[in-house]
Amino acid sequence: MYQIGKSIYELETPALLLDLDKFQWNIDKMFKFAKESGVNVRPHAKTFKAAAICNKVLDAGAIGIMTQKLGEAEVLLNSGILYGDKNILISQEIADPAKTEKLVGLNVAMGEGKVLTAIENVEQAELLSKTASNWGVTQHVIIEMTQGRCGVAPGKPVVDLAKKVVSLKNLKFRGIYGYENPVPRETALERNKLTVDTANMIRDVGIEVEIVSAGSTGTYEVTGTYPGITEIEPGSFVFGAGEEGSGYAWRAVNDVFFKSSLSVLTQIIGANFSDRVVTDAGLKVMSAGNARATPRVKVRIDGEMLNLDEYENVGLSEEHGTIRFTPNNSVRKTLRWGQKIEFIPSHCCTCVNQHDNLYVVKDEKVAAIWPITARGKYY
Repeated sequence: MYQIGKSIYELETPALLLDLDKFQWNIDKMFKFAKESGVNVRPHAKTFKAAAICNKVLDAGAIGIMTQKLGEAEVLLNSGILYGDKNILISQEIADPAKTEKLVGLNVAMGEGKVLTAIENVEQAELLSKTASNWGVTQHVIIEMTQGRCGVAPGKPVVDLAKKVVSLKNLKFRGIYGYENPVPRETALERNKLTVDTANMIRDVGIEVEIVSAGSTGTYEVTGTYPGITEIEPGSFVFGAGEEGSGYAWRAVNDVFFKSSLSVLTQIIGANFSDRVVTDAGLKVMSAGNARATPRVKVRIDGEMLNLDEYENVGLSEEHGTIRFTPNNSVRKTLRWGQKIEFIPSHCCTCVNQHDNLYVVKDEKVAAIWPITARGKYY
């Protein structure tokens, strides 16, 4: 079916939509901030996974891309997203020797320094050194400073690992990163201080630290203006954060706001009862993202967003999304079987990974179809 130029309401459902105007507004806001603050931006592609979006943020001024997985880096790199001195940083440590071969092989094929990787211990550094030496290339690395998951404790442990890295053949130490999570401003500042202080400790022993990376969409303004932080790592900003119903409460934490550009078009397939309608979009289409969270979505009907008090709740089972209403609700009376409406997913990262394509929308018409290039790249 030819879909470009068609109304979104002619699409088969469920379909993942991207509002082009809101998406571009979000990108413009982030990179205007970065320019004014003098900080680099390395968007985290684990959120959007699409090579087309990588190209958009790189063209906007991103110094490179961050991925969580080797597989994401591999497919995006092979899609031709990088040019000039742009590079990819893999933020999750690689422990498997076969994956290490693949990582170093990417640098052999594409050029040294095109794919950086995070490390957290001497054993990993030695494996990388041996593999890179066998290939005759230099692998660029960055040390993860832990904020509760992987990584190295701040201070001396990071310094000691940096000393080991620079002593090994075929490794190039580039810096450190410390993702501090979307936390309140005061907590982010404390963690930023630990990161910058640790970078300075490394410099004090005579080792150059080029990259000091931190930050998320939820803390971008805090971290992005902290002296000594060289780059920030936001990802979900492209799809929205802080807007009511976006699934991210960061506006309440750090007054973060980006427009909700991502939605799932769904169709009402059950409308026999006055207290509910049932749609064809469930958890397999828009995961809640957090096993402990109650799925919450906002519903847009014919371009108008419902307020929270206009329906009781939305329940997601595997293949259905059920919107429940209070008795005699006026909104419920307007809904009909076969009508197409939109959900704003509660967690964009896990939602995107469940789709093959993004339908790029301008004025409710499909302008382009962007493949979600790195979908399902879990390795």
